[in-house]
Amino acid sequence: MYTLGIDLHKKSSLWILIDEQRTELLKENVLVHPRDINIALEKIHVPLSNIQVAIEPVAGWRWVSQQLEEAGMKVHIAHPRKVELIAKSTKKNDTEDARTLANLLQSGFFPEAHKSSEEIYKLRLLLRERTFIVRLRTSVKNQLHGIATTGGLHNIKSGNPLHQIGKRDIMKSDNFVMKELHHLNDILEARIIPFDEKLKEEVNNHPIASTLMTIPGVGLITALTIISEVDNFNRFPTGEKLTRFAGLVPRERSSGGIIKHGSITKQGSSPLRTALVESAMRIREDNAPELYTFVKRLTPITGAKKARVALARKLLVIMWKMVTTNTTYNPKIFSFSNTMKVSELEARTDA
Repeated sequence: MYTLGIDLHKKSSLWILIDEQRTELLKENVLVHPRDINIALEKIHVPLSNIQVAIEPVAGWRWVSQQLEEAGMKVHIAHPRKVELIAKSTKKNDTEDARTLANLLQSGFFPEAHKSSEEIYKLRLLLRERTFIVRLRTSVKNQLHGIATTGGLHNIKSGNPLHQIGKRDIMKSDNFVMKELHHLNDILEARIIPFDEKLKEEVNNHPIASTLMTIPGVGLITALTIISEVDNFNRFPTGEKLTRFAGLVPRERSSGGIIKHGSITKQGSSPLRTALVESAMRIREDNAPELYTFVKRLTPITGAKKARVALARKLLVIMWKMVTTNTTYNPKIFSFSNTMKVSELEARTDA
Protein backbone atom coordinates (compact mmCIF):
# COMPACT_ATOMS: atom_id res chain seq x y z
CA MET A 1 0.00 0.00 0.00
CA TYR A 2 1.32 3.44 -0.99
CA THR A 3 0.50 6.65 0.86
CA LEU A 4 0.09 10.12 -0.60
CA GLY A 5 0.31 13.13 1.72
CA ILE A 6 -1.18 16.35 0.36
CA ASP A 7 -0.58 19.77 1.88
CA LEU A 8 -3.47 21.67 0.37
CA HIS A 9 -3.86 25.42 -0.12
CA LYS A 10 -6.34 27.60 -1.96
CA LYS A 11 -4.44 27.70 -5.27
CA SER A 12 -1.61 25.22 -4.87
CA SER A 13 -0.73 21.98 -3.12
CA LEU A 14 2.30 19.82 -2.46
CA TRP A 15 2.13 16.06 -2.96
CA ILE A 16 4.50 13.49 -1.44
CA LEU A 17 4.09 9.80 -2.24
CA ILE A 18 5.78 7.17 -0.05
CA ASP A 19 5.83 3.38 -0.01
CA GLU A 20 5.52 1.00 2.94
CA GLN A 21 9.17 1.61 3.89
CA ARG A 22 8.42 5.37 3.84
CA THR A 23 10.69 5.85 0.86
CA GLU A 24 9.78 9.00 -1.04
CA LEU A 25 8.67 8.06 -4.56
CA LEU A 26 7.26 11.37 -5.74
CA LYS A 27 7.29 15.02 -4.76
CA GLU A 28 5.17 17.35 -6.85
CA ASN A 29 3.80 20.89 -6.66
CA VAL A 30 0.27 20.75 -8.04
CA LEU A 31 -2.05 23.63 -8.83
CA VAL A 32 -5.50 23.21 -7.28
CA HIS A 33 -7.48 22.77 -10.48
CA PRO A 34 -9.13 19.60 -11.86
CA ARG A 35 -6.95 19.71 -14.96
CA ASP A 36 -3.68 19.98 -13.01
CA ILE A 37 -4.74 17.28 -10.57
CA ASN A 38 -5.37 14.89 -13.47
CA ILE A 39 -1.95 15.72 -14.89
CA ALA A 40 -0.36 14.97 -11.51
CA LEU A 41 -2.21 11.66 -11.28
CA GLU A 42 -0.80 10.62 -14.65
CA LYS A 43 2.73 11.09 -13.28
CA ILE A 44 2.14 8.47 -10.59
CA HIS A 45 3.50 5.15 -11.89
CA VAL A 46 1.81 2.86 -9.38
CA PRO A 47 -1.84 1.69 -9.46
CA LEU A 48 -4.01 4.50 -8.07
CA SER A 49 -6.23 1.94 -6.37
CA ASN A 50 -3.24 0.98 -4.20
CA ILE A 51 -2.82 4.53 -2.89
CA GLN A 52 -4.30 5.92 0.31
CA VAL A 53 -4.41 9.70 0.62
CA ALA A 54 -3.95 11.88 3.71
CA ILE A 55 -5.33 15.40 3.40
CA GLU A 56 -6.45 18.13 5.79
CA PRO A 57 -9.98 19.65 5.53
CA VAL A 58 -8.90 23.05 4.23
CA ALA A 59 -9.52 25.15 1.10
CA GLY A 60 -11.21 23.02 -1.58
CA TRP A 61 -10.65 19.69 0.15
CA ARG A 62 -14.15 18.39 -0.55
CA TRP A 63 -14.04 18.54 -4.32
CA VAL A 64 -10.35 17.58 -4.40
CA SER A 65 -10.99 14.45 -2.31
CA GLN A 66 -13.96 13.60 -4.51
CA GLN A 67 -11.80 13.80 -7.64
CA LEU A 68 -9.13 11.58 -6.04
CA GLU A 69 -11.75 9.04 -4.98
CA GLU A 70 -13.16 8.95 -8.50
CA ALA A 71 -9.64 8.16 -9.69
CA GLY A 72 -9.66 5.09 -7.44
CA MET A 73 -7.81 6.34 -4.36
CA LYS A 74 -8.91 5.90 -0.74
CA VAL A 75 -9.01 9.36 0.85
CA HIS A 76 -8.60 9.95 4.60
CA ILE A 77 -9.44 13.35 6.09
CA ALA A 78 -7.23 14.53 8.94
CA HIS A 79 -8.70 15.82 12.18
CA PRO A 80 -7.26 19.39 12.22
CA ARG A 81 -7.22 19.68 16.03
CA LYS A 82 -5.37 16.42 16.50
CA VAL A 83 -2.56 16.62 13.96
CA GLU A 84 -0.23 17.95 16.64
CA LEU A 85 2.95 16.98 14.81
CA ILE A 86 2.10 19.64 12.21
CA ALA A 87 0.73 22.30 14.54
CA LYS A 88 3.63 22.07 17.03
CA SER A 89 6.45 21.36 14.59
CA THR A 90 9.49 23.63 14.85
CA LYS A 91 10.16 23.06 11.16
CA LYS A 92 6.95 23.91 9.36
CA ASN A 93 6.68 24.13 5.58
CA ASP A 94 4.61 22.55 2.83
CA THR A 95 7.03 19.69 2.31
CA GLU A 96 7.20 18.77 6.00
CA ASP A 97 3.42 19.05 6.40
CA ALA A 98 2.73 16.75 3.44
CA ARG A 99 5.39 14.27 4.60
CA THR A 100 4.02 14.26 8.14
CA LEU A 101 0.50 13.52 6.91
CA ALA A 102 1.78 10.65 4.77
CA ASN A 103 3.90 9.18 7.58
CA LEU A 104 1.07 9.37 10.11
CA LEU A 105 -1.32 7.54 7.80
CA GLN A 106 1.29 4.96 6.78
CA SER A 107 2.19 4.21 10.41
CA GLY A 108 -1.42 3.94 11.59
CA PHE A 109 -1.36 7.01 13.84
CA PHE A 110 -3.45 9.21 11.57
CA PRO A 111 -6.18 11.13 13.47
CA GLU A 112 -9.06 10.84 11.01
CA ALA A 113 -12.08 13.12 10.90
CA HIS A 114 -15.58 12.14 9.86
CA LYS A 115 -16.53 13.08 6.31
CA SER A 116 -20.21 13.86 5.96
CA SER A 117 -22.22 12.88 2.91
CA GLU A 118 -23.06 15.38 0.17
CA GLU A 119 -26.67 15.42 1.35
CA ILE A 120 -25.69 16.40 4.88
CA TYR A 121 -23.12 18.89 3.60
CA LYS A 122 -25.74 20.67 1.49
CA LEU A 123 -28.17 20.79 4.43
CA ARG A 124 -25.42 22.17 6.70
CA LEU A 125 -24.52 24.81 4.12
CA LEU A 126 -28.17 25.82 3.75
CA LEU A 127 -28.61 26.24 7.52
CA ARG A 128 -25.33 28.05 8.11
CA GLU A 129 -25.99 30.57 5.33
CA ARG A 130 -29.49 31.16 6.70
CA THR A 131 -27.92 31.83 10.09
CA PHE A 132 -25.51 34.27 8.45
CA ILE A 133 -28.41 36.28 6.97
CA VAL A 134 -30.38 36.15 10.24
CA ARG A 135 -27.39 37.56 12.11
CA LEU A 136 -27.03 40.34 9.56
CA ARG A 137 -30.69 41.20 10.06
CA THR A 138 -30.21 41.23 13.83
CA SER A 139 -27.22 43.54 13.42
CA VAL A 140 -29.29 45.94 11.30
CA LYS A 141 -32.08 45.94 13.89
CA ASN A 142 -29.58 46.68 16.63
CA GLN A 143 -28.23 49.58 14.58
CA LEU A 144 -31.73 50.99 14.21
CA HIS A 145 -32.36 50.73 17.93
CA GLY A 146 -29.01 52.30 18.74
CA ILE A 147 -29.53 55.28 16.44
CA ALA A 148 -33.11 55.76 17.64
CA THR A 149 -32.05 55.63 21.29
CA THR A 150 -29.25 58.15 20.73
CA GLY A 151 -31.66 60.56 19.05
CA GLY A 152 -34.36 59.97 21.65
CA LEU A 153 -37.06 57.29 21.45
CA HIS A 154 -39.64 59.96 22.32
CA ASN A 155 -39.13 61.35 18.80
CA ILE A 156 -40.53 58.15 17.26
CA LYS A 157 -44.17 57.18 17.42
CA SER A 158 -44.70 54.07 19.60
CA GLY A 159 -41.15 54.56 20.89
CA ASN A 160 -39.87 51.60 18.87
CA PRO A 161 -38.22 52.05 15.44
CA LEU A 162 -39.09 48.47 14.48
CA HIS A 163 -42.82 48.62 15.19
CA GLN A 164 -45.02 49.34 12.19
CA ILE A 165 -46.07 52.72 13.57
CA GLY A 166 -42.48 53.63 14.35
CA LYS A 167 -41.32 52.46 10.92
CA ARG A 168 -43.96 54.54 9.13
CA ASP A 169 -42.89 57.55 11.15
CA ILE A 170 -39.25 57.03 10.16
CA MET A 171 -40.03 56.49 6.48
CA LYS A 172 -41.90 59.81 6.40
CA SER A 173 -39.00 61.64 8.03
CA ASP A 174 -35.80 62.99 6.48
CA ASN A 175 -33.58 60.58 8.45
CA PHE A 176 -31.66 59.07 5.54
CA VAL A 177 -29.62 56.55 7.59
CA MET A 178 -32.56 55.00 9.43
CA LYS A 179 -34.60 54.83 6.24
CA GLU A 180 -31.78 52.98 4.46
CA LEU A 181 -31.39 50.62 7.39
CA HIS A 182 -35.10 49.83 7.20
CA HIS A 183 -34.72 49.12 3.48
CA LEU A 184 -31.83 46.79 4.23
CA ASN A 185 -33.82 45.07 6.97
CA ASP A 186 -36.70 44.48 4.53
CA ILE A 187 -34.29 42.99 1.98
CA LEU A 188 -32.82 40.62 4.54
CA GLU A 189 -36.27 39.61 5.76
CA ALA A 190 -37.20 38.76 2.17
CA ARG A 191 -34.02 36.72 1.63
CA ILE A 192 -34.70 34.53 4.69
CA ILE A 193 -38.06 33.38 3.31
CA PRO A 194 -36.64 31.20 0.47
CA PHE A 195 -34.31 29.51 2.96
CA ASP A 196 -37.25 28.71 5.26
CA GLU A 197 -39.28 27.31 2.38
CA LYS A 198 -36.38 25.13 1.26
CA LEU A 199 -35.84 23.86 4.81
CA LYS A 200 -39.51 22.87 5.07
CA GLU A 201 -38.94 20.66 2.05
CA GLU A 202 -35.81 19.18 3.61
CA VAL A 203 -37.83 17.75 6.51
CA ASN A 204 -39.12 15.05 4.16
CA ASN A 205 -35.54 13.97 3.45
CA HIS A 206 -34.67 13.76 7.14
CA PRO A 207 -37.38 11.88 9.09
CA ILE A 208 -35.28 12.13 12.26
CA ALA A 209 -36.30 15.80 12.39
CA SER A 210 -39.88 14.85 13.25
CA THR A 211 -38.58 12.72 16.11
CA LEU A 212 -36.43 15.51 17.53
CA MET A 213 -39.27 18.01 17.24
CA THR A 214 -41.29 16.04 19.80
CA ILE A 215 -38.93 17.49 22.43
CA PRO A 216 -40.27 20.78 23.91
CA GLY A 217 -38.25 23.75 22.67
CA VAL A 218 -37.04 22.03 19.49
CA GLY A 219 -38.44 23.44 16.26
CA LEU A 220 -37.80 22.75 12.60
CA ILE A 221 -34.66 24.89 12.24
CA THR A 222 -33.17 23.56 15.47
CA ALA A 223 -33.88 19.93 14.57
CA LEU A 224 -32.34 20.24 11.11
CA THR A 225 -29.32 22.09 12.52
CA ILE A 226 -28.67 19.27 14.99
CA ILE A 227 -29.04 16.66 12.24
CA SER A 228 -26.70 18.51 9.88
CA GLU A 229 -24.00 18.97 12.52
CA VAL A 230 -24.17 15.52 14.12
CA ASP A 231 -24.77 13.68 10.84
CA ASN A 232 -25.05 10.02 11.84
CA PHE A 233 -26.08 9.58 15.48
CA ASN A 234 -25.19 5.90 15.37
CA ARG A 235 -21.48 6.65 14.88
CA PHE A 236 -21.39 7.59 18.58
CA PRO A 237 -21.48 4.53 20.87
CA THR A 238 -22.95 6.53 23.77
CA GLY A 239 -24.70 9.82 24.34
CA GLU A 240 -21.75 10.97 26.43
CA LYS A 241 -19.44 10.50 23.41
CA LEU A 242 -21.76 12.75 21.44
CA THR A 243 -21.64 15.47 24.10
CA ARG A 244 -17.83 15.36 23.91
CA PHE A 245 -18.06 15.80 20.15
CA ALA A 246 -20.30 18.83 20.72
CA GLY A 247 -17.83 20.38 23.18
CA LEU A 248 -20.37 20.44 26.01
CA VAL A 249 -18.27 18.60 28.59
CA PRO A 250 -15.93 20.28 31.12
CA ARG A 251 -12.19 20.43 30.56
CA GLU A 252 -10.28 18.03 32.78
CA ARG A 253 -6.78 18.37 34.23
CA SER A 254 -5.55 15.37 36.21
CA SER A 255 -2.19 15.01 37.93
CA GLY A 256 -1.02 13.12 41.01
CA GLY A 257 -4.50 11.85 41.74
CA ILE A 258 -5.93 15.37 41.74
CA ILE A 259 -8.68 16.03 39.21
CA LYS A 260 -9.70 19.55 38.26
CA HIS A 261 -12.53 20.53 35.95
CA GLY A 262 -12.88 23.82 34.13
CA SER A 263 -15.13 25.39 31.55
CA ILE A 264 -16.64 23.34 28.73
CA THR A 265 -14.21 22.47 25.95
CA LYS A 266 -16.19 24.20 23.18
CA GLN A 267 -14.54 21.87 20.68
CA GLY A 268 -16.48 20.65 17.71
CA SER A 269 -19.44 22.34 16.10
CA SER A 270 -20.34 25.81 17.32
CA PRO A 271 -23.75 25.79 15.52
CA LEU A 272 -24.59 22.53 17.31
CA ARG A 273 -23.83 23.98 20.75
CA THR A 274 -25.76 27.15 19.93
CA ALA A 275 -28.82 25.18 18.81
CA LEU A 276 -28.78 23.04 21.95
CA VAL A 277 -28.32 25.96 24.36
CA GLU A 278 -31.09 27.91 22.62
CA SER A 279 -33.34 24.85 22.98
CA ALA A 280 -32.49 24.71 26.68
CA MET A 281 -33.37 28.40 27.01
CA ARG A 282 -36.83 27.67 25.61
CA ILE A 283 -37.59 25.10 28.31
CA ARG A 284 -40.14 26.49 30.76
CA GLU A 285 -42.18 25.14 33.62
CA ASP A 286 -45.36 25.19 31.54
CA ASN A 287 -44.06 23.34 28.45
CA ALA A 288 -41.65 20.84 30.05
CA PRO A 289 -41.90 20.72 33.86
CA GLU A 290 -39.66 17.64 34.12
CA LEU A 291 -36.84 19.43 32.28
CA TYR A 292 -37.41 22.72 34.03
CA THR A 293 -37.13 20.99 37.41
CA PHE A 294 -33.60 19.97 36.48
CA VAL A 295 -32.67 23.59 35.71
CA LYS A 296 -34.38 24.84 38.85
CA ARG A 297 -32.43 22.37 40.98
CA LEU A 298 -29.05 23.35 39.49
CA THR A 299 -29.53 27.13 39.30
CA PRO A 300 -28.85 27.89 43.00
CA ILE A 301 -25.61 25.87 42.75
CA THR A 302 -24.23 26.92 39.37
CA GLY A 303 -26.20 29.99 38.31
CA ALA A 304 -28.82 30.16 35.59
CA LYS A 305 -26.40 30.25 32.64
CA LYS A 306 -24.42 27.17 33.65
CA ALA A 307 -27.62 25.32 34.51
CA ARG A 308 -28.91 25.88 30.97
CA VAL A 309 -25.62 24.60 29.51
CA ALA A 310 -25.97 21.48 31.66
CA LEU A 311 -29.52 21.07 30.36
CA ALA A 312 -28.26 21.45 26.78
CA ARG A 313 -25.90 18.55 27.40
CA LYS A 314 -28.74 16.50 28.87
CA LEU A 315 -30.95 17.26 25.88
CA LEU A 316 -28.28 16.00 23.50
CA VAL A 317 -28.02 12.72 25.42
CA ILE A 318 -31.79 12.36 25.25
CA MET A 319 -31.73 13.09 21.51
CA TRP A 320 -29.08 10.41 20.99
CA LYS A 321 -31.22 7.88 22.87
CA MET A 322 -34.34 8.84 20.93
CA VAL A 323 -32.69 8.57 17.52
CA THR A 324 -30.78 5.35 18.21
CA THR A 325 -33.90 3.67 19.60
CA ASN A 326 -36.31 5.29 17.13
CA THR A 327 -38.47 6.64 19.96
CA THR A 328 -40.29 9.95 20.31
CA TYR A 329 -39.88 12.07 23.41
CA ASN A 330 -41.67 10.84 26.52
CA PRO A 331 -40.78 12.48 29.86
CA LYS A 332 -41.66 9.28 31.71
CA ILE A 333 -39.22 7.23 29.63
CA PHE A 334 -36.43 9.72 29.13
CA SER A 335 -35.97 10.77 32.74
CA PHE A 336 -32.56 12.02 33.72
CA SER A 337 -31.97 8.97 35.84
CA ASN A 338 -31.94 6.95 32.62
CA THR A 339 -29.60 9.22 30.67
CA MET A 340 -26.82 10.76 32.74
CA LYS A 341 -26.39 11.18 36.45
CA VAL A 342 -26.51 14.67 37.93
CA SER A 343 -23.21 15.13 39.74
CA GLU A 344 -20.86 17.68 41.14
CA LEU A 345 -19.21 17.67 37.72
CA GLU A 346 -22.26 19.46 36.32
CA ALA A 347 -22.23 21.92 39.19
CA ARG A 348 -18.75 22.99 38.04
CA THR A 349 -19.66 23.23 34.35
CA ASP A 350 -18.88 26.69 33.01
CA ALA A 351 -20.71 28.21 30.06
